[in-house]
Amino acid sequence: MENSPGRLFEGDVIAPDQYLEIFTRSNNLEPEQELVLAILTDAIDCILKFCDEPVSMRAKLFSDAHDWIFAQDGREPFSFLNVCEILNFDPSYLRRGIKAKMQAKLVRGPVHIAGMPMRMSRIRPRVSSVPRSRPRL
Repeated sequence: MENSPGRLFEGDVIAPDQYLEIFTRSNNLEPEQELVLAILTDAIDCILKFCDEPVSMRAKLFSDAHDWIFAQDGREPFSFLNVCEILNFDPSYLRRGIKAKMQAKLVRGPVHIAGMPMRMSRIRPRVSSVPRSRPRL
């Protein structure tokens, strides 16, 4: 089995009867499970979106999500370990996948065009036709 980071989160092959069993249920998740899944999804999104962005608010979101996911404490009701238990997920498997995705993103790095990050290259600086006045001393 290949241990490449890209294959970590690929879907598993399932039999047709397993597929029908999963998708013919009237309700796949209980409301509480939907809530904790939303919490987990948001944390993973924050980590993967903001792991390479130094903007202070984004760095704070990344830091909070990272600390939550990689904490070993399960005393809080919505700790990462308890969320994984509620959803029947393997926390170490998720952590390995998140680390691999973060490393792949950091190795790839941001795409630069003319010295500007790709996201910023789409934004044109404001050009004012009115010259700025300087304060008089």
